[in-house]
Amino acid sequence: MPDVCELKVGGMIYGGWTDIEIQRGLEQVSGQFSLQVTERWPGQSEPRPIRPGQAGVVTLDGEPVVTGWMDECRPGYDATNTWFNVSGRDKTADLIDCSAIFKSGQWKGASLKRIALDLLAAYGIDVVVGPRAEQRANAAIPSFRLEEGETVFDCLERAARLKAVMLWTDGRGRLVIDLPGSTKAVTALVEGENILRADVTLSWRERYSQYIVKGQARGQHNAKGVATDQVVTRHRPLIILAEDQVHSPTALQRAEWERTVRQGRANRAIIRVQSWRQAGDTGPLWVPGLRVPVTSPRLRIDAEMLIASVTYLKNANDGTVTDLEIADPRAFDLLSGIRTASLKSTRTGDKGLATGRDRKDGKKKGKKTEDWSDL
Repeated sequence: MPDVCELKVGGMIYGGWTDIEIQRGLEQVSGQFSLQVTERWPGQSEPRPIRPGQAGVVTLDGEPVVTGWMDECRPGYDATNTWFNVSGRDKTADLIDCSAIFKSGQWKGASLKRIALDLLAAYGIDVVVGPRAEQRANAAIPSFRLEEGETVFDCLERAARLKAVMLWTDGRGRLVIDLPGSTKAVTALVEGENILRADVTLSWRERYSQYIVKGQARGQHNAKGVATDQVVTRHRPLIILAEDQVHSPTALQRAEWERTVRQGRANRAIIRVQSWRQAGDTGPLWVPGLRVPVTSPRLRIDAEMLIASVTYLKNANDGTVTDLEIADPRAFDLLSGIRTASLKSTRTGDKGLATGRDRKDGKKKGKKTEDWSDL
């Protein structure tokens, strides 16, 4: 299948891009792109008639990956070449940039979906609730209000945390409320086979030994939940003030959420593969949220991981490749309603999803699966 990137804008379709970078991710509510074409004189001397602020769609082999607005255009030339660069983001980028405004700025008994619909109506952005988040996104939040000066995304993220769901975009300019990790990749990532290069970051910078969530609830003065990261051996406590009124079980769940998400975000790898598609060049596009088996002794990993973000690239040096950011799927376990055991238990493989594969696969029980859980 050809690797064709096109930009549809102003009723025209532009191709022939020589430098392509498109990024999408579970932890960013807007995808982004940068496209450049370089031509030698006496080729096309006039810059392409694309302007900042125009609406457009970026497609890969006909599939939309970013639907939004042109942010910047940069035409240029020198003695031998002329070039044109355009960059932009999904429609949901306005939620990151713009302040949240809505009537009185307060909701009583509204759901996360209702709050999102109210805030996004002015931007003409649709809200899509995935099946794994349907119940939570439609459950009532007793009381919720805007904070002065916060952006639309900051407001929605606060509300999403209350329901332990995530926000991202789908490449079609819509806001998605869902939980990742239900779909498996067609292709496994294996060192020595289809991994072109890999870089791993293992960090304690934003991890803590103890997460203490404090809040007030009706009839209670000291609602508190505590979760411990047994991997962090030195004294590093973090106190979190709950975003909403809580009772002790909710405070505990909030603390566990903070622990598991921070652990998953601390350890990441960037793996480069050939093509924008799985299965060599014939499968579906690589997309965020897929679960993918990864085997790489040099990265200390042999487990099923989650694709947190993808970056589609094409240039003269690298050809057509995709950078996959992979993360420990347990970072999202609590989000999907799976109450994992403590990190100590999951490291032994007797509970939770730490191993990333079932023991029925024929491997000996004594074999330790490498999954970064002890780092």
